Amino acid sequence: MKEKFFDIPIAYPLTAAKRKAVDKYIADNAHLSPSEVSYDWDEETGKVLLIATPPAKWEVRFYPKSVEIHGEAPFWARVLLTKDKRAKLKEEIERMLRETGLVDREGR
Repeated sequence: MKEKFFDIPIAYPLTAAKRKAVDKYIADNAHLSPSEVSYDWDEETGKVLLIATPPAKWEVRFYPKSVEIHGEAPFWARVLLTKDKRAKLKEEIERMLRETGLVDREGR
């Protein structure tokens, strides 16, 4: 079952150029993850980024003014996702949004 983790406001909607920037950001930073990272975009809309970091799967849903992050993992993995780890995950997503130009440098 997918759980909604975050709803983050963005200043600019996802465009083809911003999507390429997201691809580059992930490719450049995936090696920093303690788990293997793979990703793809939902073919139907092109606005949902599907990320797998086994055993978890993530959906980053882009809307015109916000990004929602949903996750799915086995029970044992969800138990390990502590408050601190959730905060770190949110920090990393916000960093990606800043670096790719979806929010300005002040986080708006």
